[in-house]
Amino acid sequence: MLLKPTRSYAMAEQFLTNAELCNLLRCSMTTMWRMRREMPGFPQPRRLGRRLLWTTEQVAEILALTR
Repeated sequence: MLLKPTRSYAMAEQFLTNAELCNLLRCSMTTMWRMRREMPGFPQPRRLGRRLLWTTEQVAEILALTR
């Protein structure tokens, strides 16, 4: 008898690095840092060690705030 898995596995989230997001927005990393600190409602990235990672939902929010 085979057992069915108890967990449903969702698709893995996709992330952009801070450098990739800066390239997308055409801004410097310093400008990105300033926006994170000074703009109200600006999403905060996830950290993996020293890396800043942005989810696709966060990227959509950022594009809505900056455009």
